[in-house]
Amino acid sequence: MEVSIISSEIVKPSSLQFNDLKPYKLCLFDQITPMTYASIMVFFRNCIDPNSHANIHQTLLSQLKTSLSETLTFYYPFSGRTKNNFYVDDFDAGVTYVEAKVNCSLIEFFKLKQNELLNKFVPFLPWRDETESQQEELPQMGFQVNIFTCGGIALSTSLGHKIADGGTLALFLMSWAASFRGLPQYKIIRPNLSDASIAFPPRDLPPSYRNLKDKLWFGAKGNFVTKRFVFDAKALTKLREIASSQRVPQPSRNEVLTCFVWKHASMAAAVVNNNNNNNGFPNKDSVMAHAVNMRPRMKSNALSTSVGNLFWWAKTTPKDIRSLELSEMVEMVRESLVNFSNEYLESIEVDVGSAVSEFYDSIEHIINPLSNKDDDNATEIYAFTNWKGFFNEVDFGWGKPIWVGAHGNVGPEFRNMIVFVDGQGGKGIEAFVTLEEKHMAVLEKDPQFLLFVNPNPEGLPVTLI
Repeated sequence: MEVSIISSEIVKPSSLQFNDLKPYKLCLFDQITPMTYASIMVFFRNCIDPNSHANIHQTLLSQLKTSLSETLTFYYPFSGRTKNNFYVDDFDAGVTYVEAKVNCSLIEFFKLKQNELLNKFVPFLPWRDETESQQEELPQMGFQVNIFTCGGIALSTSLGHKIADGGTLALFLMSWAASFRGLPQYKIIRPNLSDASIAFPPRDLPPSYRNLKDKLWFGAKGNFVTKRFVFDAKALTKLREIASSQRVPQPSRNEVLTCFVWKHASMAAAVVNNNNNNNGFPNKDSVMAHAVNMRPRMKSNALSTSVGNLFWWAKTTPKDIRSLELSEMVEMVRESLVNFSNEYLESIEVDVGSAVSEFYDSIEHIINPLSNKDDDNATEIYAFTNWKGFFNEVDFGWGKPIWVGAHGNVGPEFRNMIVFVDGQGGKGIEAFVTLEEKHMAVLEKDPQFLLFVNPNPEGLPVTLI
């Protein structure tokens, strides 16, 4: 499959008086999130008649670009550049906008079953460690419109994580889609650009925290690969039955799948370690950190449309999860999520600085000892993020997406990460799992894991069959 760039340019807000705008303040959670690009891509069918005149194609692309410019007027911080990890300015700098042609149809693409090809659809490679020296020159966002020979489109976003999270991007794409469809202005979601930095004001971070932030996200070394695993509704139901207990009689799909993937990924890491050391089964520590969207959990609804990184980590740190049953792991994860939603979230609202300090102090004890361990015995950290429900309602007038994809392979220093997105029809869950290559090879041959999963299936969306 080849993706040919038709054009690449900078798009700016359509109607802003740039000189009159004050710098946009980052919130504290933006400050402690590194500059790296997350990616998401929504696939649509029947966007363009492949037999129509080229002028019609160009009209659609022109409308997409114009409506993007109009949407940036409301989300103008996305068009700026980060300064000193404290604020965003230069709102006329713009976002990257790319138009591209794909030399195959949607059906042919899905039949390829090559997850790494997804990186061809985004303007910036995902989950790379963007250095501080480059940060003030990098666009906050990049968009790429990929047109397939059948007339389908993959509309892809490179999201600068320094300024926004998945919840923010979902609001933006919904607003862009509404503008493209010509809906009245009052139906376009207006973002809240002030309350995040008021609730969680930026501050001067100690150098130790800045270093710890980078280690937490990019401290690993290895050859990481990303694979796509599909869990259908039947498999999820069975896993929920296995994981149920007296304490958690009805575990959620998110809890069950988090624990199932975490357990088997940790077992794969231990197998590789055991093979390398050849000295018996090692007792390798494993930590799970789950990104939790704070917006729906806050007492006030004021932050529901706020721009920024309004998520934080709920962590679980058992001694050795490989000896635990799935039901026991679910109980531990449920406890961490409940504590986060109640006590911890209240502490964040009252004194965010102390809450963040407490988290970093606890993580420091996990990460810093790594330098005193050999790589085979170092603590494994698995980060989970749940993007289910964020992007399946994005509608540019071509119907809802037939598929939502996350990313191909990541940067060489990234950590273990698992991204959940909605499966086709919303009934299943797709997991984009990033692990060290040797660990992934073991996981893909794990018979107990494969009982419940379809590894990167041909998976034609039902609307294409």
